[in-house]
Amino acid sequence: MNEPVLKHDDEIEQIIADHGGDFRAAIDALLKDNAFLIREIEYASLIAGHGYARGWKPRTFRN
Repeated sequence: MNEPVLKHDDEIEQIIADHGGDFRAAIDALLKDNAFLIREIEYASLIAGHGYARGWKPRTFRN
């Protein structure tokens, strides 16, 4: 099955512009957003019952 091609060029340009052209600041903000969302999924998985989630647990990217 072929994966759809996702084009995010406009969004990428907007994120960089939002950070004044500073690529490091843009990446830092995205990594912080990602960490926040991972924590939210982890919290949600704690309160969701095993049957409700059908045994699914989030895969974390932490060491």
